[in-house]
Amino acid sequence: MRCPVVLCVDDAEEILGFYQDLLGNYGYAVMVAEDGTEALQLFQSGTPQIDAVILDYHMPGMTGLELAVLLKNLNPELPIVMVAGNSPRLEEMTPFVDAAIPKGVSISKIADEIELLLEERSARAQLVG
Repeated sequence: MRCPVVLCVDDAEEILGFYQDLLGNYGYAVMVAEDGTEALQLFQSGTPQIDAVILDYHMPGMTGLELAVLLKNLNPELPIVMVAGNSPRLEEMTPFVDAAIPKGVSISKIADEIELLLEERSARAQLVG
């Protein structure tokens, strides 16, 4: 069984390194992108298949929400977690973001949210298929 691939998008290099190190400890393969354009290219390449995405809300060029809209248009079932410095309101980002988390929460909270979203996606796929 392959480990889930999480794409982490943030313009801060140290945050990307943090995601790589810590999410790797939770059994995820981690890909990183420093902006929305790079993330979109990685996602569209299809190799490897990206199972979930963690986005920073505030990024230069393309915001996390703008990227979420593009990604959900490509794959409506893709779990997307938005991380923002101010308390993000999920209801303002629905249906493009599945979970909104404030910056500074523990990596275990983020990993738990990803796991929950992946389980929900799997359950929906089993109901349909």
